[in-house]
Amino acid sequence: MTRDEFIKYKIKEKGFTLKDYAKFIGMPYSSLLSMLSGNLGGASLENVIKICNGLGISLSCLQKRDGISEDLPWELNEQEKTLINNYRARPMMQPAVNKLLDLEE
Repeated sequence: MTRDEFIKYKIKEKGFTLKDYAKFIGMPYSSLLSMLSGNLGGASLENVIKICNGLGISLSCLQKRDGISEDLPWELNEQEKTLINNYRARPMMQPAVNKLLDLEE
């Protein structure tokens, strides 16, 4: 997950639109949009700090997110949510499902 994707996810997670978040942190919307369209590396440190402070994350947290695909915030559709809930609700069936999906031999 790139830094821009991580920031967009965290903004959405906090319930903001990009425009509302820019206003919340006192940054022009056009600046935020530009930063999150691939120009984050060239942004001023002051603006990056504003973004991090508004999200309650550290600069080092943001730095660790560059190019990392682990711990993705998976967005599940309704069918996937139902599947997971049914799997958890039926522990006796889990070994059969695991075998079917080649998760265990």
